[in-house]
Amino acid sequence: MTTAADQALVLGDPDALQVLTLVMTDARGGAGPGELVGPGVSSRTVQACLDRLLTVGLVEQTGTGAGGRYTATADAYMRFGSVVEPAAPPGLATVRTHAAALDRVAADLAGTFRGVFSEQTVARYVHDSYDLLSRRARVAQHLPVLAARFASDRLSSLARGEGRVPRRGSEVLFVCIRNAARSQIAAAALRHHAGETVAVRTAGSAPAAAVDPAVVAAITRRGWSMALEFPKPLTDDVVRAADYVVSLGCGDACPVYPGRHYLDWDVLDPAVEGVDIEAVVTDLEWRVLGLLTQIDSRPPSC
Repeated sequence: MTTAADQALVLGDPDALQVLTLVMTDARGGAGPGELVGPGVSSRTVQACLDRLLTVGLVEQTGTGAGGRYTATADAYMRFGSVVEPAAPPGLATVRTHAAALDRVAADLAGTFRGVFSEQTVARYVHDSYDLLSRRARVAQHLPVLAARFASDRLSSLARGEGRVPRRGSEVLFVCIRNAARSQIAAAALRHHAGETVAVRTAGSAPAAAVDPAVVAAITRRGWSMALEFPKPLTDDVVRAADYVVSLGCGDACPVYPGRHYLDWDVLDPAVEGVDIEAVVTDLEWRVLGLLTQIDSRPPSC
């Protein structure tokens, strides 16, 4: 399994960092190997760097040969976006690039949800998801990638909640204030122990800009996957779709719908000074195992 440490090790090579930076900041969303060659960086060096970045999951390749292109993965944007773009408001060029990117995202998702939602509904969710995330983003470059993931999750939840698609298995939503610590740990634990038998989502009543680095490290030490998670605002569609809504210190932020199972877990916040994060992870893992037993004994909501 590739970890953030593996990726950081590759980016310790200045040539690899430069190549990734060029890929991530390309206005077209990606580049071919020949377009990344520059002063002091030969085509052989570029290809070697791309191969290493591909191996650790920081870029992905589409096409081969002269027509092959490389684009940055969500991992690259979420973990290292701040390395290649300063935390500043997006300029006009970035805004235009993002608008074009969102049009492509909407077109792709319209194909995915064809027969379920109209193109107009999909486009509205894509742009709304982008707007919700942009209010708290520290780095602008990665927003279209995250908006695509967020919009896809919300549309999937909406389809499930409205009965437009069959409800296969149970869905669990973990909610905390910042969606940067407890909810992320609980989600990672449930994904690890339940596999694909349970759909897992997270949200925050006042989401942070990024998952706490100490939380990422603690989850990685357990060998659990973050599954490209990032803090997301709580929306009505994901609550409607959930069979179980687990609150972790966010009070009455969640709307209540009949037929859902609502749980409130009193777990210490690892972001508070002096709290042992490993103890919090262990506590949440035991609670998740208990929840999984409960899920296995009940059919999903209709």
